[in-house]
Amino acid sequence: MNYAAGLALLVSLAVLAKKRRALDTKGVVAALAVGLVLLATSWIALALMIVFFLSSTTLTLFKYKEKERVGAAERRGGRSAAQVLCSGAVPAALVAISLLIPEYRAQLLLAAASAIAYANADTWASEIGSLSKSRPFLIVNPTVRVPPGVSGGVTLLGETGAASGSALIALTYSLLTGENALTAFLLGWAGEIMDAILGAILQVKYECPRCKVLWDHPVHICGSETVYLRGSKWVKNEIINLVTELVVVLAALLTSQRL
Repeated sequence: MNYAAGLALLVSLAVLAKKRRALDTKGVVAALAVGLVLLATSWIALALMIVFFLSSTTLTLFKYKEKERVGAAERRGGRSAAQVLCSGAVPAALVAISLLIPEYRAQLLLAAASAIAYANADTWASEIGSLSKSRPFLIVNPTVRVPPGVSGGVTLLGETGAASGSALIALTYSLLTGENALTAFLLGWAGEIMDAILGAILQVKYECPRCKVLWDHPVHICGSETVYLRGSKWVKNEIINLVTELVVVLAALLTSQRL
C-alpha cells in the first residue's frame, strides 16, 4: 500500500469519526495510533480494522435515538481511547510482532483477524440486538429478562448480528489472503458469546427499586438510584473485552499450529 495514500485515508477517517461523534478526541488519537502501526506493518490487518470501524460505526448511528431512549446507546461524545485500544491494540501488536518473527506471520495475522472478528461481532450484537422487539434474557439464566444494553443480555436478533459481524471480517480476511476464514469466523462469534457470559457473571449488577429490573449503572434510565446486587464494580466492559480478545488470540494461535 502507498503510505501517503494510507495516511491520507487514516486522517480522513479520523476527521469523519470526530465529525460524526463516533469517537471522542482521545479516541481519535488512539485510533490514529493503531492505524499508523497497522499501516506500517500490515495493510491486510489495516483493511480489516477499517471494515470493522466503518461497519460498526454505521450500526452505532443507526436508529441512535431509539437506542438512547431505552438506555442502550453509546454515549454521545463517542467511543473513548480505552474502547479503541481494547479493540485495536492487540491486533496491532500481533502484526508488529510478526515483523520480528516472519516465519509466524500467517499465524499472527490469523490471530489478529480473529480478534477483529470478535470486536465486530461484539459491536454488532449490541447495536443490532438493542433493536430487538423481544426483551433480552441473561445468557447465564434465560429465565431472567433484562433491559437492552445490560451486560450479559442476549437476543436471537443480537446473536444473528454477532454471527454476521464476525462473518464480514472473516470473509474480508479470506478475500484478501486467499486463506480459509472458518477459524476467524468461529472464534469471533465464540468470543462474543464468552464476552456475554463474563459480562453476566463478573460485571456489576444493580437493581432499580422503581422499575424492578437489572442495570449496569448506579442510576437507572428512569432517574432512580439503583441498589447493588452482585459483581465487581471495577470490572468494566473494556476489561471484559480485553480478556476475551486475549483468549480469542490464544485460541487462534493454538488452532493455527494444528492446521
